[in-house]
Amino acid sequence: MQCIARVILILLVCLSAPPDENKVQEPPASSLAEQYRALLKEYHEASGEFRRAKTDEERKAAVENLDRFPLKFLELAERNPKDSVAMDAFVELVRAVNAVDSLTQTAWEMNTSSFPAVNKDDSVSRAIALLLRDHVRSDRIGPVCERMTYGVRKEYETFLRTVLRMNPHPDVQGLACLALSRFLNSHVRKLDVAKDRPEFAKRYEGLLGRDYFEELERRGRARIVKEVEALLEEAVAKYGDVKLPFGGTVGDNAGDEIFEIRHLAAGNEAPDIEGEDQDGRRFKLSDYRGKVVLLDFWQEF
Repeated sequence: MQCIARVILILLVCLSAPPDENKVQEPPASSLAEQYRALLKEYHEASGEFRRAKTDEERKAAVENLDRFPLKFLELAERNPKDSVAMDAFVELVRAVNAVDSLTQTAWEMNTSSFPAVNKDDSVSRAIALLLRDHVRSDRIGPVCERMTYGVRKEYETFLRTVLRMNPHPDVQGLACLALSRFLNSHVRKLDVAKDRPEFAKRYEGLLGRDYFEELERRGRARIVKEVEALLEEAVAKYGDVKLPFGGTVGDNAGDEIFEIRHLAAGNEAPDIEGEDQDGRRFKLSDYRGKVVLLDFWQEF
């Protein structure tokens, strides 16, 4: 009996032994969610600093503060990349990167030289690698695609093309298709600005990376515009009914952008319109073909 008692005591001691302190303990889902909410609150507070800034130095400090957050969101997502909270963190990571890139670009275009250079850390490439590894076929990845619409990084183009090719969900494919068309079209505008104002070429090299900017130049404006139109046509034909996160459908938005590219871009023939002149007479714009015309649009309230 004494032997049996000793064995039971040993088993109890072993079972109650403290866990290995060297073993990495993954936080439970609730803990990860709480950390995400705290980080998101901190990010929103930091976002307001730029709006409250009064001087260039204050705005510079605000941008530098925002530039810390992509890595923070990435590190949170890396703790458990397959957790549902990680997808939310990826969305906010892209949002934070876009905010910094956009503010930096705006500062350059306003000839404000005191703003910081673009962050060169690898948070974007690390995030894209995790997304492609763990979520490329997910039905929850649409918001990430939609956020990339407003970005400039080469990694976004690679990601959107991969999602469009590999994701099986039409809703996600539709968002990726529209996002890729808009992403590429925004780079067409940058090429146009760089051509008209050569001093901006170096700035866009810094923003996009020299290799990517030169790659876009080699593709050429006409080729990129042709692909943008093809993507928009695909969006209308295949994903027209897909709803966008902030209202409207993929088809409606893509259709409007096709019209803008083909009829409203500088150098294109203006669409015919009808209206009344100042004397109340009906006219068509085509009635004045070959003449210099000034159109003054106004509305009575």
